Amino acid sequence: MEELPVIAKTYEVYKKLIELNQTVEKAYRISVSEPTIKTCQQTLEQLLIAKHAPKAVKEQFLIRANAEAELLTLQIRTILELKLANETNCLKISAKLAESRRMLGGWLKSVRS
Repeated sequence: MEELPVIAKTYEVYKKLIELNQTVEKAYRISVSEPTIKTCQQTLEQLLIAKHAPKAVKEQFLIRANAEAELLTLQIRTILELKLANETNCLKISAKLAESRRMLGGWLKSVRS
């Protein structure tokens, strides 16, 4: 099966978060960066379920994925504001996530209509 662009973009964010986790100070890794990775995994999970779900129930999984992605945005913002990682890397990840969220919004809109 072909990978959807929104899933591919979210997967890119996931990989970058794993790399970012290596640079975060150990004291903040457990409380901030590892939960961020977990949230990204949950977002990917909801997107994959939505991809395979019947059209009648896709919307509920996309709504969950959207909520997870919004939480992920806040978690990345926390890493940025607390200066736990390189600012440039955080901003690049945020930009990829914003693009992913736009795609997700489009998918959700198409399911609703």
